[in-house]
Amino acid sequence: MKAVIISGFLFDISDNIKPFLDKETDLYIHTWNSEENLRWINKARRLKKEVRNFEILIQEKKFDNRLISYVYSTYKVVNSINDIDQYDYIIKFKPNLDAIRIKYRLCLNESYNKARIQSRPLLLLKSIEDCFFGCVYYKTLDERMFSGFAKGFKKIFFMPEKQFINKIEDLNNKLLSKYQDYEGSIFWTELIESSGVNIIQDLNLKLPNNKNFNVKVGY
Repeated sequence: MKAVIISGFLFDISDNIKPFLDKETDLYIHTWNSEENLRWINKARRLKKEVRNFEILIQEKKFDNRLISYVYSTYKVVNSINDIDQYDYIIKFKPNLDAIRIKYRLCLNESYNKARIQSRPLLLLKSIEDCFFGCVYYKTLDERMFSGFAKGFKKIFFMPEKQFINKIEDLNNKLLSKYQDYEGSIFWTELIESSGVNIIQDLNLKLPNNKNFNVKVGY
């Protein structure tokens, strides 16, 4: 049994998520209450019939910073799961994947074992549950979709809300002082790795470019 989590604004959510949904899947969504998001919220509600259990949490927007808003939304959806340890694995999914269908064969053991052999002995003390799996581009993770286990998600997101907000705001300030402007993938990579979770290339996952690739999209 698996969980799929979706966070942030639901703009452009489409049927490309359906291959990841079935009656052995629980779907959790956290999103923001706004007039322009309402249409997408209603579309997301239709996914209820595709899964075993469906939960959606809609909140008034809390942050003006889009990246902080998106990461906080992910924190909220992870913490909305009553028993995260019940799942064999968890897929984190962002709606704006510009593809009718994402071709993906989920086999995290294959990616983990390949990485463990190729990087020996760097992963010898790390179990597969200590890792996230996704598309890696020059040392950074494509945060729009990645997979992992409860242990990894708990390492990153299980803490008091105020503590987590302070953590991500401090990280944002640190990266701004270093880069002035930066892509969200750098933030996510730093957040994940600083929490003791390793990032491994998912050998079976390929993601398309963002819609409006050269334009900052909402979170």
